[in-house]
Amino acid sequence: MSTKLAVILSSGDPKVIEIGLMYTLNAIKNSWMDNIKLYLFGPAEVEIATDPDLRTSVQKVIAEGTIPVACKWGADKYSVSALLAELGCEVDYVGALISRAIRDGYVPLTW
Repeated sequence: MSTKLAVILSSGDPKVIEIGLMYTLNAIKNSWMDNIKLYLFGPAEVEIATDPDLRTSVQKVIAEGTIPVACKWGADKYSVSALLAELGCEVDYVGALISRAIRDGYVPLTW
């Protein structure tokens, strides 16, 4: 069984994003998985970029050593690339990155 996880946040619902971030943070802190990657997409990017509570949750994930990767296409489309980069996220095209992670044995978990 794989112990590598790719968490993908795409929902625009702040409550769903909050739960996804809380799971991610706890999985990192408690070593529930050996390696965790966090990807942000579209509506989730907008909420994270603009919601102070979600920004704080992302900062906690970053403080634990996991740098979220935000989808550049969506972040540019919704004009939040700069806000996400300032938060500490990497902003990049994620299609190939996620595909490579899955090929490398990361299990996708989408919120």
